[in-house]
Amino acid sequence: MRIPDQLGLQPVLPILNLGNPEDALRIAEALVEGGLRAFEITLRNPGALDSLRAVRAEFPDLALGAGTILQREQLEWAKESGLDFGVSPGWSDELWESSRELEFPLFPGVLTPTELTHAISAGCRALKVFPIEPMGGIAYLKSLIAPFRSKDLKYLPTGGIGRDQVEPYLLEEAVLTVGGSWVTPKNLIEKKDFAGVTELAIASLSLGNRNS
Repeated sequence: MRIPDQLGLQPVLPILNLGNPEDALRIAEALVEGGLRAFEITLRNPGALDSLRAVRAEFPDLALGAGTILQREQLEWAKESGLDFGVSPGWSDELWESSRELEFPLFPGVLTPTELTHAISAGCRALKVFPIEPMGGIAYLKSLIAPFRSKDLKYLPTGGIGRDQVEPYLLEEAVLTVGGSWVTPKNLIEKKDFAGVTELAIASLSLGNRNS
């Protein structure tokens, strides 16, 4: 299972929580205009599936992922719909084995050394660390991953990371990219300020050097 290359080429992976396909298309267009080529739409809202379908059809070359995956059926749907990866908030043996059977890339969530050890034993090498900021941010991440550096793992830290917190994470070589909803804030979406979203997308690319 190959993780899409685009994820490692941009500092921030925008996380969208919305269920309106029309808004999803406008936001996707705004992100693309800002230079981003990968983002995630969570499955937290009733219209999320329709939003993902619409964006996939309009932007076939994006690295598009489904977030908040909790069960095998959602993984199956994501693969059948032509998505590129999935993200889950926590670890599930059943979900991980399903992703391997389906050959569909999944970032399972972990938060403790025990969970990380278990994930490594299961053959997982790319993980979401969630929720990272409430647990201590970059300092906690460094402490968590220190004993496992020989395993050549890649991490997607997510949860409460604002624009001002991104760069310290990017200095950590093991971080693939940083999950963030600040690129698509609720206030801009409610105002239909898609130009503002484009500006934030451009700003996100100036963080770190992942786009070089």
